[in-house]
Amino acid sequence: MESSLRNARKVTAAAALTAVLSAASLAQAQDPASQPAVSAEASASATVQAPEVTTSTDTTRPAAPAQTPLELKLDIGLGLRTDLTFDPDREGDEDAPVYALGYNLRPYISGQVHRNIKFEGNLDSAGNNIRVLDAILKLEFNDYANFWFGHFLPPSDRSNLSGPYFLNAWVYPGVHTFPNEYAGRDDGFAYWGQYAGGVVKWQLGFFGMPAGGTPDPRFAGRVTVNLFDPEPGYYNSSTYYGGKDILAFGATLQHQPAPDEAPDEAANTLWSLDALFEKNFGVGVLDVEGAFYGFGGADQGTSFFVLGSFMFPEQVGIGNLQPMLRIERLAVSEGDVFNSMPVADDASRLGIDAGLNYIINGHNARLAATLRYTSIKVGDADAVTDTVIILGGQIQAF
Repeated sequence: MESSLRNARKVTAAAALTAVLSAASLAQAQDPASQPAVSAEASASATVQAPEVTTSTDTTRPAAPAQTPLELKLDIGLGLRTDLTFDPDREGDEDAPVYALGYNLRPYISGQVHRNIKFEGNLDSAGNNIRVLDAILKLEFNDYANFWFGHFLPPSDRSNLSGPYFLNAWVYPGVHTFPNEYAGRDDGFAYWGQYAGGVVKWQLGFFGMPAGGTPDPRFAGRVTVNLFDPEPGYYNSSTYYGGKDILAFGATLQHQPAPDEAPDEAANTLWSLDALFEKNFGVGVLDVEGAFYGFGGADQGTSFFVLGSFMFPEQVGIGNLQPMLRIERLAVSEGDVFNSMPVADDASRLGIDAGLNYIINGHNARLAATLRYTSIKVGDADAVTDTVIILGGQIQAF
């Protein structure tokens, strides 16, 4: 009996060791044309089932119920962005320019315990702070029935579902105010599905539900239609660097009910429309992207941005050059509320980003040089302007 137990333990330990070694050694680069755009992935899979161990000679005891074998998979990756900002228009009496160095580090962790039970647990580090970025339990059954629970990106605009690591521009657009707990994320759950592998996608859920609970969760919903190539999955990119031909239209609606015993004006409704056109013409890859935002209720105002870029097919050194231009504008009126702050006078914000990107391996390795102009005007006062130069670099490894 003791010999049988020892043998069973050895078999179980060997199976577990095999799963661990497989998870540490199997890694491969993802096809650059896949989703998300030009990313890489490393994964390892192992099916573990313990051998049956007999511990009693009692033949009258019923056998233990059969259990589903695990289908283990673990993906580990890393994203890193660093940038140097040079501001020649230093405020105050000082004539010296200002230099600022920023960085962002994101460890990626995801996988599955079964083909229908998956997880994602990403971290975010900026400065000396480390935060939980994503913590998601995913129940995914087929194209039409997928349920996510935890802390993640609610259904929102294309920019938010791309995130800074999958944008076309270097700087995240600053013209919308979708509520979030951190980095566009919030606590909640969502149902999503897709038709024809992402030709049509739908996402809806309820968010703003912290551990303390709330009687008024925020509804969030989005619909995306792709007329050219599909974009499968919950997320998207703002460019695929020629890996896809895209003509996509998206619509988003979020509504936050007014708190108990609060007037109806305390409710908040936010909506957006966005579009992306991307085409590889052979002589280069053209991207045109735009979005319009409207806010009513607790937040009010309108905003928009338009972006155009063109990536040349000829390599210069180890990468391709991609000039980019983006214009964005936000407008609010006297008496409006924006980002929960009342506006005392008519105000507007204009931003222009002119950049030259150096694309080495899509979103996995790229450099960017951006000239960013910002003008903020309040009432009849003269506009306050600022111009900065940003040099940035990004890598991702999965």
